[in-house]
Amino acid sequence: METSMHPNAKAAKRSLLSTLALSVALVATLGTAHGAGFAIYETDARGFAMANANVGRNDDASALYSNPAAITQLPGLQIKAGLSFIMPDIDVTTWGSIDGQVSGEKKTSMNSYTAVIPNIYATYRINDNMAVGMGIFVPYGLKSDFEKEPIVWPGAYNNYYTEIETVEMSPTFAYRLVHDQPWAKNLSVAVGLAILRTDITIKRQMLLGAGPTYTPLYLEGDDWEFGYNLSVQYEVNDQLAFGIVYRSGFDTKITGAKANLVGVKTSNDAWGKIDLPESWSFGVNYSPIAPLNIGFQALRTNWGSYDKLTIQAFPDSTVSVAEKHWKDVWRYSLGGEYQLNNALALRAGFVIDKDPVNTRYADYMVPSNDRQIFSVGAGWRISKAVTLDFAYGYIKIKESTFSERTADHVLNTKVHTGNAHIFSASIACRF
Repeated sequence: METSMHPNAKAAKRSLLSTLALSVALVATLGTAHGAGFAIYETDARGFAMANANVGRNDDASALYSNPAAITQLPGLQIKAGLSFIMPDIDVTTWGSIDGQVSGEKKTSMNSYTAVIPNIYATYRINDNMAVGMGIFVPYGLKSDFEKEPIVWPGAYNNYYTEIETVEMSPTFAYRLVHDQPWAKNLSVAVGLAILRTDITIKRQMLLGAGPTYTPLYLEGDDWEFGYNLSVQYEVNDQLAFGIVYRSGFDTKITGAKANLVGVKTSNDAWGKIDLPESWSFGVNYSPIAPLNIGFQALRTNWGSYDKLTIQAFPDSTVSVAEKHWKDVWRYSLGGEYQLNNALALRAGFVIDKDPVNTRYADYMVPSNDRQIFSVGAGWRISKAVTLDFAYGYIKIKESTFSERTADHVLNTKVHTGNAHIFSASIACRF
């Protein structure tokens, strides 16, 4: 990527090209495929406690996220809402040089913060075979926040602040094809529309000339995209159920970018395009005894389709292509729920979450790598109409390293083993 060294209008355009490329790359990382590394799976306290291993069977309104076909089995009107709180902790060590400025080995901690993630679901069964629903949740999001001064955070010339805020609205129609047959207790299908809103804020420092003088470069952009999802739920009997969910990819185009660089303001000129990958979720739930539900999920995200990023900063500028070459990845989840009595259910789960990023092209937007997730939770049924769910999760992020890339202002880097604490709570109401 090309980076300017002089604070004039032409230099501002070239710098905006580089920064927009980084911003669109991040949106790709957070895409609707629910890919590893940056997707948010904490969209319901009960599902999160079970490591999202409820694709085969889910008997509350959050099925709109786990497997929309399952809403045919939810009687009447049901509403579920909740909040998740995510607190990451990441340290990064860098060393090398940027534009002739040598940086010794330095360990930097990302600024602490708590991300609040809301969700709400509503379902209504029209008759014995048809149901509709609406889910509103946050499928992707992040906040990367380092100190802005390069003397404190040497990676500031690549990125020192990124915030991604998304919301997905998913209206859904589900139909039960088979009910109470010798070979199937239930067989249901569903189709849903995915409407995704993405807002981006990115900040980095830009060098001015060969010396240590620099100035902040801010960029903001947004996007609306449409996709769809298809799902099937097959309940063999009271003990065994299977589920499959397909989520389409998006042709994402970030437009209307606004930037500020040394007093030069530019808006509605830049664009970037990338094909976001599709995903497949496969799940099975098994109840060897009535109080126990054991689930397994395998989530395939076809990130291999993300091999390049296409950017044009202005109508009269050259189209830039950045190589990415990401990998297709799997996410494996094992979880369980035990109904201790009529009021209390206990839950636990474990996840192996693979990261798709090719370290040859990694940067500081959000340092990440393969993850392991441990979760526990409980459900408290207050009455026939109201249930409260709680969950806690611990994410362990594997250490990673990547090499210096002068053109992208990336130093030799070691991302230390990181972690995140997650608390989640939901309330479900049945009418």
